[in-house]
Amino acid sequence: LVAMFLASSPLLWMVSSCLLAWTRSSAAGLKGPHPRRVVLVSLRGGAGGKAKEEAVSSPKEPNAVVKLLESLPPGVRWHCVGVAATTTVALSGIVDPDATMALDMPSTLFRLQLWRPLTSACFLGTPSMAWATTLYLLVKYGCELEREVGSAAYAKFLVVQVLLLMALATALGVPFIANSLVTAVIFAASRLHPFADIQFQFGITIKYWMLPFGLMVIGMLQAQSVAAIVPHVLGVLSAHFHHFFAVVWPRVSKELDQGPLLRTAPDASLKKQKTTKKK
Repeated sequence: LVAMFLASSPLLWMVSSCLLAWTRSSAAGLKGPHPRRVVLVSLRGGAGGKAKEEAVSSPKEPNAVVKLLESLPPGVRWHCVGVAATTTVALSGIVDPDATMALDMPSTLFRLQLWRPLTSACFLGTPSMAWATTLYLLVKYGCELEREVGSAAYAKFLVVQVLLLMALATALGVPFIANSLVTAVIFAASRLHPFADIQFQFGITIKYWMLPFGLMVIGMLQAQSVAAIVPHVLGVLSAHFHHFFAVVWPRVSKELDQGPLLRTAPDASLKKQKTTKKK
């Protein structure tokens, strides 16, 4: 009866044929790629001899996500894994991010909820265009910074930034510091070559040191609120604190220590010249 019904209706027959072909192709795709068959011709008898067929399995290509993670430096890789893990847990609905992942120092210290600083530093919110842009900036400038200073120094930088941002966020009541941490990474990367020219929004060329402040303005315009600059300000302050005491102050103190030696050397040479002239 089904065959007669389909035969009497050409349109239904065409639809059913397409669905049947699609299900067969889907089932074949689930079983995996078909093995590549290689025909081996024996030397005796030439091409007219008996041909032997061997099934050679085609090599499996690595997953694109795994390949991308393997290309990242260790520090940026684990940071991205933390962002993906916190986002997945938040989307699953198992826990409430605001109640479980937010930064809460009393709960961290007295209830031993030690995961809160890490989740607060990794959770960028639910997937959106702003989420994707922030993750892209983290990968781009985080890789640049880690490859320039090394993985050990980059890990130390992240630990110091999380501690500083925890103190600032607790004082201001900011529950998540993930966006501030990304801003701190961008600020630290911009201090490597501060006067280099880079392309900004709409093809505008700016100096590298202006990038964190330009992103701050873009975030404020997108959110249409001045409060959107608070995470950027916290990231700039914490990164500048680290840059001053890790880079600027050692350089200044070294110059101050070497200053008297550099000044006394010409004085000693002048004294020698005067004594030789008198003689």
